[in-house]
Amino acid sequence: MKSSRSCWSILLFVSFSHALLIDIPQDSVNGTVGHSVLLSISYRLQGPFSSPLSIQWNFSNTPDPLTMYTVTNCSVSAEGIPTRCSGLNYTHEAYQGRTEFFPENASLLLRNLQLSDRGVYSVTFKAPQQSRHITLTVSESHLNHGNAEGGKREETNQSPDHLLGLQITGGFCFLLLILLLLFCCREHKSAVQQRKTRVIEQEEIPNHEESHMESSLPTTVSTIYARIGEDTGQRQRRSESQTEYASISFS
Repeated sequence: MKSSRSCWSILLFVSFSHALLIDIPQDSVNGTVGHSVLLSISYRLQGPFSSPLSIQWNFSNTPDPLTMYTVTNCSVSAEGIPTRCSGLNYTHEAYQGRTEFFPENASLLLRNLQLSDRGVYSVTFKAPQQSRHITLTVSESHLNHGNAEGGKREETNQSPDHLLGLQITGGFCFLLLILLLLFCCREHKSAVQQRKTRVIEQEEIPNHEESHMESSLPTTVSTIYARIGEDTGQRQRRSESQTEYASISFS
C-alpha cells in the first residue's frame, strides 16, 4: 500500500553544524512470509560531515533497539547525499543474519519474513532526536508449494484425519475394482458354458433322428415284404383250389 503522501521532508539540525533532510517514500509496506522487504528511507546533509551521527531502528514489539548504527566518517556529494560511510553497528541477537543496514541512506533490509515481523518500525536520528514510523504488513504466500519451507508447512498442516480419509477412499476404490473384475470373469465363463451347451444339443438332435429313421426303416421293409409274401401265397392257394374243383366237375 502506497503512502498517501509521496514523501515527507523533515529538516533536522544535528549538533550545531549539521542540517539533515529526511525523505520517507512509503509509511506502509507489504511483505510476504519467507521473502525480504526493504524499509526504505533516505537523507541528505546540508553541509559537510563534521561529527558522528547516530541512527537507530526500533520494532514496536521489541523494547531493545533492533539495530543501531553510528556514522563516524562519511563523504558528502554536491547534492548532500552521503557516500562511502563507515561507523559502528549493533544488531539485536534475535535479528542476527536477518537484517542489513545501509548507512548511506539509513534504509533497513529484513530477510526471511515471519508473521511475527508485522508491526510498526521506527527510525530515529539523534541529536536532536527525531523519529518517523513505517508500518509493515506480512501475509502468507500463495505459492508456498514452490519453496522448501512452504512445502514443509503444507505437510505439517495436513491433519491425520485428512490422511486417513484419503487412505480409506483409496482402499475402497481398489476393492471395488477387484469386485468388478471378478464379476466380468464370472459372466465370461457363464457365456462360454452356454455356448458349449448349445453346440452339444445341436449335435445330439441329428443323431437321434438318424437312429430313429434307421430303426424304423428295416421294420417297414420287412413288413412290406411280409405282406407281399402273404398275398402271393394266398393267390397260389386260391388257384390250386380252383383247379381241383374244375377237375372234379368234368369227370
